[in-house]
Amino acid sequence: MTGSFNLLSSYSVWRTIAGGALAAALAVGAGWAFSEGAIVGPSAAELEARRAAQEAIDLQTQHAAFTGAFQSQEARAVSVQRGQTLASILVDAGASPAEAQAALVSMGAVFDPRLIRPGQEIQLSFEHAGGGAQLCGIAFRSQPGATVVVSRGAEGAYAAREVLMPLTFEIARISAAVEGSLYDSALRLGATSREVEALADAFAFDVDFQRDVRPGDGFELVFERFYDEDGATVRTGDLLFLALETRRGPREFYRFQAPGDRNADWYDGDGKSARKFLMKTPINGARLSSGFGMRRHPILGFSRLHQGTDFAARSGTPVMAAGEGTVVRAGWFGTYGNYVRIRHTDGYETAYAHLSRIPRGVRPGVGVRQTQVIGYVGTTGRSTGPHLHYEVIYRGRAMNPMSLRVPTGRNLSGRDLELFQMERDRIDRLRRARDAQEEAALRAGALRSASLRGSLRDT
Repeated sequence: MTGSFNLLSSYSVWRTIAGGALAAALAVGAGWAFSEGAIVGPSAAELEARRAAQEAIDLQTQHAAFTGAFQSQEARAVSVQRGQTLASILVDAGASPAEAQAALVSMGAVFDPRLIRPGQEIQLSFEHAGGGAQLCGIAFRSQPGATVVVSRGAEGAYAAREVLMPLTFEIARISAAVEGSLYDSALRLGATSREVEALADAFAFDVDFQRDVRPGDGFELVFERFYDEDGATVRTGDLLFLALETRRGPREFYRFQAPGDRNADWYDGDGKSARKFLMKTPINGARLSSGFGMRRHPILGFSRLHQGTDFAARSGTPVMAAGEGTVVRAGWFGTYGNYVRIRHTDGYETAYAHLSRIPRGVRPGVGVRQTQVIGYVGTTGRSTGPHLHYEVIYRGRAMNPMSLRVPTGRNLSGRDLELFQMERDRIDRLRRARDAQEEAALRAGALRSASLRGSLRDT
């Protein structure tokens, strides 16, 4: 027992000495000193200096790693050309067929690669490794306000997502002169085809856009707009106000939906509807090719009364009912070809000839509403080319559709008129506020330009 006890005691003493020596060795390695049986630590200044040195080493290491990764990547911008596919673009840019296939399979979850269009810009990223280049990223605008991003993960698999860009809302106001065409002028200033079509519909009752609207004429649109960080219009909301000033004078209309009405409509400042009993031009985007009156017939070769107005347009262009009424004839009608005739109230009728086809639901006895499509432009019957022959008949006598004066539609009164006036005043305040903001922006721009010119003179 005594021997055993001495052995254990000796082991305990050895463990204590060895443990202390090991602790001392570790302490010395960490900057501590072993003196006279005591461990003495480094000073606070030494600790701070060593910490700063270690941070510098860490930063250098991180910088080297980041720089190496950055320098190993190459960004390329390509523009889609006619006839190219996204797969061919990726391969032509340097991706392997396998990489292109894997990236497109991943992309298919958020975007159909077949929808890529000529002129689209695509950003590609390649990583150089082992003497070659690997496709590691794809990015492009899939639609206004959205971007498709495809990235390669650490294990080599591709993942795709669609990123919706943040949008800003505003009440936009466009007030300008027509340059070239009204359509192009409005789109160039931030409107969409939706706003231009609404303007055309509102003024279709008393404006011939082919003859009445000329370069230099003024127009104004006030509408809800959502735009991206580049200022590009992504989508639009309600159109609130529209105005047009031509040689016929200024006209302006406000959007208003009266209580109980299914849809909003357009009214002038006095609450009178923009709609009239009959539309002057029952077709959009057409050119007046022949007016009402005596003319030399292009096929028969002699002069005779042209009892309507001809609008040249592409085959298939929709033709609208000029007013609410009942179809009295729909089908083939001799030299008129495919023909539709509508009876309206107060003794008026309208006729539409040379149509390429007539919708199935348009037949005698059926009621139609104003602006409803009742046919499509064609060149059937005795015709020299695609056009609409449009007639207005009043109590059996042909009238000139371009000079016809017909009653207006609904005029607001009572409580409806009061509510309209409140909405009209609200829209006018929005117009004035936008006008003041535009003037302030112009003044600020002029001041910046003057300051820059002054700085340049001083230098």
